[in-house]
Amino acid sequence: MVRETRHLWVGNLPENVREEKIIEHFKRYGRVESVKILPKRGSEGGVAAFVDFVDIKSAQKAHNSVNKMGDRDLRTDYNEPGTIPSAARGLDDTVSIASRSREVSGFRGGGGGPTYGPPPSLHAREGRYERRLDG
Repeated sequence: MVRETRHLWVGNLPENVREEKIIEHFKRYGRVESVKILPKRGSEGGVAAFVDFVDIKSAQKAHNSVNKMGDRDLRTDYNEPGTIPSAARGLDDTVSIASRSREVSGFRGGGGGPTYGPPPSLHAREGRYERRLDG
């Protein structure tokens, strides 16, 4: 079981959802500190977002409740900022869990999958990036 926090991952949101709509929905459980809508992954399923409450009790209420937005049943999971919640891990089998963690946190790591940083044609030397002329 994931440790309870004041941060929730919310999945299966409608594609055209706005931050204001998410805040309006979740404020019934307590004060919402922030909402961050994540880019949609894949062609199926809904959009996901991080919803941060001011306190853990509000997040617990939201997580333990049945949440619907329109005709969609929302999924929630506790989240530590910079990680992928366990509920989201099974949504896209084409990307490894390790690379998903790098995508969310923005850190580069070894192995396959998307990473952030300079394009491969740039190489770091003494804290600067220089363009390679050979390719």
